[in-house]
Amino acid sequence: MNAEPDDEPLLGGQGNSAPRDRYNVVYIIFYLLGLGSLLPWNFFITAKGYFQYKLRNTTLPADVDYNDPKFETEHQIMFETYMAMAAQIPNLIFNFKTALLVRKISLKKRMVGSMVFIIAVFVITSVFTKINSDKWQLAFFAFTMVEIVLLNGASAVFCASTFGLSGMFPTRYIQATMTGQGMGGTFAALVNILAISSRMKVVDSALAFFLCAVVTSVLTLCGYIALYFINFSRFYLVEQAEFITEIINSDDSLERKTHHGCTYFIKIFKKIWMDGLGEFITFFVTLACFPAICSSIFSMNRDKSSIWSDEYFIPVVCFLLFNIGDWAGRIVAGWIHWPGPRSKGLLLFVCLLRIGFIPLLMYCNAQPRSHSEVFFTSDVYPVVFILLLGLTNGQLSTVCMMYGPRRVAPDHAETAGAMMSLFLTLGLTFGSLLSMLLMKLL
Repeated sequence: MNAEPDDEPLLGGQGNSAPRDRYNVVYIIFYLLGLGSLLPWNFFITAKGYFQYKLRNTTLPADVDYNDPKFETEHQIMFETYMAMAAQIPNLIFNFKTALLVRKISLKKRMVGSMVFIIAVFVITSVFTKINSDKWQLAFFAFTMVEIVLLNGASAVFCASTFGLSGMFPTRYIQATMTGQGMGGTFAALVNILAISSRMKVVDSALAFFLCAVVTSVLTLCGYIALYFINFSRFYLVEQAEFITEIINSDDSLERKTHHGCTYFIKIFKKIWMDGLGEFITFFVTLACFPAICSSIFSMNRDKSSIWSDEYFIPVVCFLLFNIGDWAGRIVAGWIHWPGPRSKGLLLFVCLLRIGFIPLLMYCNAQPRSHSEVFFTSDVYPVVFILLLGLTNGQLSTVCMMYGPRRVAPDHAETAGAMMSLFLTLGLTFGSLLSMLLMKLL
């Protein structure tokens, strides 16, 4: 096990004077913040069947499956493509803007404002599950796309601000945030499997998903507000923030300029770019494979018409196994800091090695395919590959995120955390674009 990064504790010589985190309450709150930053969106995309139902061909007889590719409407076919675009573009833009505006808009305004907005969107989305939109499907489609844009814009602000917030605290709180995100993915995958097994109507299951998102978001907001009433977190959020401001204001005018404009961001970028690049590569490779390729891998026993291969193989092997591996990797990163903070080159090399997952998963039984043959002809292979994909994603993304803010001065830590979130989002965006190309190469 490696030691903490060189400049830990966060606030140099001030770190030892911090109060204790009694009963790990603040650690648990950061876990909740990580959970709340991703779980609402995970619930939204888990309700895919609901949107397919809302956009179905309403003229079909009751005994005809509206999800049958032969009878799908244009809105059903294009929904996921438009959803990906409506999600990734505002996610990237608002992550970038948040990193730039860290010093201009207070953390409290960003955190509270974005979470209130997310809650409002999910309340409206929940109401729409009870409204019959069969006669105005185009308007419903357009309204849903607007919701996705607004939801991802607000989520991006909250997520980037959360990483900026965790960057102000000792390293283990960054790990708590990352691990909370991993738990969110696992929880959403489990809920999806439960919905399948319970045979709930898609509208009812969607309403349950959206209400869970509302409850999670409310709890997350309450958790953040509670940080200002706990001595340990107040030390970093209020007292040390005021201490840093006094230092900045007491510097000469030339030094103060480094806290504004391009010079400020370049100074931070030079110290964290290798960690940020590792974060980018990690999520770039992951999104190139997951969920597009992974969710296209069918059981080799599919023709035997078993419930496992027909209904549960993809939800369990693709979504649940990946998220369990990812969650486990983030937990392990809290104990084993490997590659270590001084091994920047090794960390990048290990991140690059994960490119090997792309051909491994493509040569599993991913369907449909017209340009290549299946090489791995056992269901054991996708199980192992997807689990390792998740495990390495969790481990490497967490150590990169932990190291970045530790390499800068305390007064730059929040911005460094927000910039690391931007690297993460860039990886997600470009990885998802590559996945479209890879699907065509199958």
